[in-house]
Amino acid sequence: MDIPSLFLPAIALYPEIHYRFCYFPFSRYYRRQPEILSDAPHRLEPGQDLPVLLLIKDAHLFPLELQEVELQARCRDRVLTKIVKIGERLGSHWWHRVEWIQLPDESPAEWEISTIWQIRLKGREYRIINDNLPGLSHAPLKVRQSGHPLPRLSGWRFGDLHAHTNATEDQVEFGAPLEVYPDLGQAQGLSFAFAADHAYDLDDLPDSYLGCDPELRKFRARAEQIAALNRRFQGQFALLPGFELTVANHRRRNVHLLMLGQTELLPGSGDSAEKWRRVKTELSIAKALEKLSPGALALAAHPNAAPPFLQRLLLGRGRWEEADLLLEGLSGLQIWNGESGGDFLAGAKQWTDGLLAGRRWKIIAGSDAHGNFSRYRQVGFPMIRLEESDRHVFGTVRTGVYCPEGPSSESVLDRLKFGRSFISDGPFGDLEVTRPDLGEPSIKAIALSTSEFGALCEIRILRGIKGAASEGFLLNETSSPAERWERMIPLQAKEGYLRMEVRTDLGKTCLTNPVYLSDPPP
Repeated sequence: MDIPSLFLPAIALYPEIHYRFCYFPFSRYYRRQPEILSDAPHRLEPGQDLPVLLLIKDAHLFPLELQEVELQARCRDRVLTKIVKIGERLGSHWWHRVEWIQLPDESPAEWEISTIWQIRLKGREYRIINDNLPGLSHAPLKVRQSGHPLPRLSGWRFGDLHAHTNATEDQVEFGAPLEVYPDLGQAQGLSFAFAADHAYDLDDLPDSYLGCDPELRKFRARAEQIAALNRRFQGQFALLPGFELTVANHRRRNVHLLMLGQTELLPGSGDSAEKWRRVKTELSIAKALEKLSPGALALAAHPNAAPPFLQRLLLGRGRWEEADLLLEGLSGLQIWNGESGGDFLAGAKQWTDGLLAGRRWKIIAGSDAHGNFSRYRQVGFPMIRLEESDRHVFGTVRTGVYCPEGPSSESVLDRLKFGRSFISDGPFGDLEVTRPDLGEPSIKAIALSTSEFGALCEIRILRGIKGAASEGFLLNETSSPAERWERMIPLQAKEGYLRMEVRTDLGKTCLTNPVYLSDPPP
């Protein structure tokens, strides 16, 4: 067994409650029951029915009879009830299903969703409300029923570009089943997600997260499942293959690299905690970039997230630094990792400094959620306590891409390379250079919001030139409260890049990727 597992991070995962360290067998949250929980999208697009995820893990260790689940939805003076008779004897590692509730239109409104599980385990009857995770609130899930779709123009799609699945499973955590992402994603207005499972989980034996499989059956099975789901949801929802790889920075510390569209699994076990005091990972950043598959994208994962002391000490974790970011083959940065704050602001500055230095970096956003569609549940301190919050929830920060032909893994990757994309936790922003056959080019700038995310209050268009000390303003406007803003701006400049920032009076933000004035029209 592995001592570092006591200190493994749980960024935003469902908590594993059965693992016990062999030299320290006590665990305050260990239960002789499988993990039982429900989840649901944190918001709903107008007119959408509500999908509720029912999940049981580790029934192969603790077989049970699942008799029924009662679903309750409450809003204002309405109470809806749906009873799902199941009557199954469960003994598998994973069991899940998605149940749908047809909600009346109460928008804008917040619904409280409760699930009451009736199970029989070792001859005893149990009534479980929402989850059986020790020490948590078991409170109803909160789902916001929106009166407006996510703000966008025709042809634009939204997705979460850092989401883990149940292929992520280890001593303290596990993710949601891959096949639930299309249903729960579409319900909240998303069209794609990147399955960013750790490479050190994808090389595990199918029945043991502590052993490596030379045949890579888990990785191959996940790739086949992604392809099958993309065929099933063609034109509606796309899952991007690839993984999150542990690589060594220039100080030989472990950092993470998102490899979108990567088809060959690369080794990256440095911070897996699968072997005691073995924290040296297999590949440097440069070596990993050399092995990038054709058409794949490599981006620095949460480059400004500073690892806690114990992770630095026991898992060899570090952070991305300038020398690492300047390596050829790096396409961009995931500067938004589930929530706003210092990491996001530092990442935005790091990005713009790179643009001024001539790096054509793209930025993306992702939640880093492992399930957690409505509530973040995780191990707070291994063997001692669990905790929950509303951070790192799937889809709360989004990457928008222009895909008028519909979402597919290929089209999303292509548009990310081209840069017709933005990141946002609410408003929409698009900046386009129009080049007529006759006359001077112009900038067409559009910003949108809704009452859900607040009125537009600040729009900036910034211009950067390679080698300049800072960006300059082409436009810096504080608008009167509105939900739509549009301008056509004559453009004399022919060098550098333009980008757009949009903010609302509820503190929501949109940052567009840069448009380069010297590039030919698409």
